Order: sequence, then structure tokens, then C-alpha cells
Amino acid sequence: MRQAASVLWRRIAYELVLGFCLLGTCRLLPLGTAQSAAKPADKQPATQASPDAEEQKALDGAFRSAESNPQILIENLDAFLARFPKSHRREMVLRTICTLAMEGNDPGVAAQYGQKLLEIDPDDPKVLTMLVEALARQSDGASRARAIEYSSRLVVIAEKQRAQAASGGISNNTPEQWAERLATLYAQRAGLYRDSGDLDKALADYERSYEIYPTARVAEHMGDATSTKGDSARALDCYLAAFVFPNQSPDPGHRQEVRRKLGRAYVAVHHSEQGLGDMALARYDALTQQLASRFSNALPQNAGRRDPFDYVLERTDGTALRLTDFRGKVMVMDFWATWCGPCRLQGKLLERVMANFRTEPAAAFLAVNTDADRSIVPSFLKEEGWSLPVAYAQGLDQLLDVRGLPTIVIFDRQGRVVYRQEGVDPEGFVDELNKHVREALRPRVPSSGEAR
Repeated sequence: MRQAASVLWRRIAYELVLGFCLLGTCRLLPLGTAQSAAKPADKQPATQASPDAEEQKALDGAFRSAESNPQILIENLDAFLARFPKSHRREMVLRTICTLAMEGNDPGVAAQYGQKLLEIDPDDPKVLTMLVEALARQSDGASRARAIEYSSRLVVIAEKQRAQAASGGISNNTPEQWAERLATLYAQRAGLYRDSGDLDKALADYERSYEIYPTARVAEHMGDATSTKGDSARALDCYLAAFVFPNQSPDPGHRQEVRRKLGRAYVAVHHSEQGLGDMALARYDALTQQLASRFSNALPQNAGRRDPFDYVLERTDGTALRLTDFRGKVMVMDFWATWCGPCRLQGKLLERVMANFRTEPAAAFLAVNTDADRSIVPSFLKEEGWSLPVAYAQGLDQLLDVRGLPTIVIFDRQGRVVYRQEGVDPEGFVDELNKHVREALRPRVPSSGEAR
């Protein structure tokens, strides 16, 4: 079964090259149709391989030797591009590398290859979006400047598309969906301006975002910006909106932080908190009436987050689990559901692996539940007697493109995915996972590409 699972992983990844992956939308081509989908080539003598056959052989070798490590696969695909620089598969290979890098939490590699994709189509919204996300997670000013440039390009594109839709053009989105998308882009660029130190441009973009599609998060950011600029009255108004905004996220820690900001701003203006409750109730009533049509469509808690370690999950007891607390550790995630028979078995096996690392503080384990009905999860855990830490997925499974259950994902200390396995092999699971966790715990040796 281990060999079959490894073959399945390679097949899925290989099909990304033959079809359109995350940055595209076309249906994947089955492996058997690859040659028929390509442009017919002149017949070659039986003893001489065609150039296309050589490329396919090289690609197959790239996937086979990578086994279950996306980082090795990226290196192999890079070597493929160096060997076949004019390959008709170049764009698809670049897209696959970007997909693997983003799913593997390696934004530097995604940015490097995404900019090569942008040379093919400078206005590809999906590539631009990926690049903004990848570059924004870099710490240098040059990357942030490029992220602002690409973010501005996305704003222009979205403004044009929204105007075309409003004037009667064909669109699959409702006016509210267009407003939400455009507001998100303005808020994204505002965050980039803020991080680069340009508070005036950041505030202007936050104000534009809130005007188009109000959210609690943007109201809080506006409060932060106006507070920094010394405008206490405006900061109070913004924090008040953020605190009473309908359909708040369930993260109590963040809610308390907004409450503290609101209290400080109110005291700065009124010298005490007397009257704050009445003001909050009045503002809540006003916002509830203003946003009544949106209450049933509130954004999920982790909406817009692209780094898995920025996610806040919920434990079965309702408390928040911040994945940022696991940065710098080797993190083993097991995606499962109560209705999945193999998941029961894998959970028991994973506990045996976890027991082998109880004295290793740099190794962490988490069972991530994907059930739509959470009410049955606590009783399942009690019945099974699991000791694994458990939290609900809350979109993390979609971010990591979990397609089947159970799925194991291992992050290294840098937060990159270094192992991924779908399905369970009862005979080899414990030894195999032990091996990969120990490999991830070893000190990291920079690759040749990083050294350059």
C-alpha cells in the first residue's frame, strides 16, 4: 500500500504539469491523454526517442525521485526547466512549482518562479495575487515594493472589471461580491503601505476599503492608523465600529485586544469609560441596520490568510488554538473525519508516533478534524480514547488542498511542507512517519540554490 500511495501522490502532482494547477482553472488531463493532447509530432524511428518523449521521461523521473517531498520536487522541476528551456510545458511546470511552493509554505520560491510566469502574461490576476501573497511575506523592502506594485495592478484590473459589470457587461459575480473583492484588494494594499511605513497611503486605502465594503478588521486597522497619527476622536469611532461589528470572529483573545484599544481611545477623549456602554449599544444598532443584508454571509474566521501558521483554529472545548505558537517547530498534522474508517486506524497509529517524540519539544502533533457536523466529534474522541491534540480545520484543509482522508502533512522548522501522504499503510505507517519526523528535526542544510 505504501508504494501505491506514493504512486498516487506522484500522479496527482504530475497531472498538475499536464493540466492547469492552482493558478489555472482547466480540467486536469489524465496521464494517458497527455500525448494526444499535445501537438502531433513527426514519427521518429523506433530506435530514436522523440524530444517530447525525452521530456516526459525526464518529468517522470523528477516526480519519481521526489517521493513525497514537495521541496525535492521543486528542485527536480527546476532542473527540468534548465534542461528543457524551450519546452512547451514550461508554463505548466512554472505553475506547478508555484503551487507546490505556496502549499509548501515557501513564499520565496513562489515569488521567484511567479515573476517568471508574469513575463508570459503581465496581467494574469491569479499570478499577481499569488505574487502579492508571496512577496508580502518577505522581510526586505524590495519585495514589499514589488508587492505594492502588483497589488496596485490588481486594484486597477478589479476596478475596470467592476465598472464593466456595472455597465451591463457579462459577470458571474453579484454587485456585493464585486464590492467585497475590490475592498479586499484595497485593504491588502493598505497593509503593504502600512508595513512599508507610508501611513497616509495606508489610511487612504483602508478608508476606501471600508467605504466599499465595511468589515471589522478594516475598521480596526483604520483605528490603529488614526491613533498613530494622534487623531483620538477618529480612532475611537473606528475602534467602536470594530468592537460592535455584527458576526464577530470567535477568537476571544483578539476581541479583548480590540476592547482594550477601544477603552484607551474612549478615555483619551472622555477621560473615563463612563458612557462607553451606551455608545457601543447605539453603534451596534446602527451597524446592524446598515449591514442587515450581509449578516448571513459573514466571512469565516481565517478568510484571506495564506500562511497556515497565521490560522487560528478552535479546540473541541471552544478555546482558540493559534498555529503561530508552533512556528520554529516540526509540525505533524493529521486531517481526518469521524465518518472515515481509515482515519480511526491512523489516529491510533499516530499516537504511537507521538509517543516516540514526547521528550522532543521541537516536535508537535495535531489532529485536524474536517467534519461538517462538529457536535459528533467530542463523543467520537471519548469513544476512541484519543490523546492527540484535536482542533477543527476551519478552512486549513482547503488552504493545504487536502483532497482525501486521512492525509498527513509535515512542516519543517521553517514552516515548509516537507512530507505529505494521503491514505494509511498500517504495516509501514509508524516507521515511515518516524523517519520523516526525525529528518525534519535535523538541522537544515541550505540548498545550492539558496547558497547562490
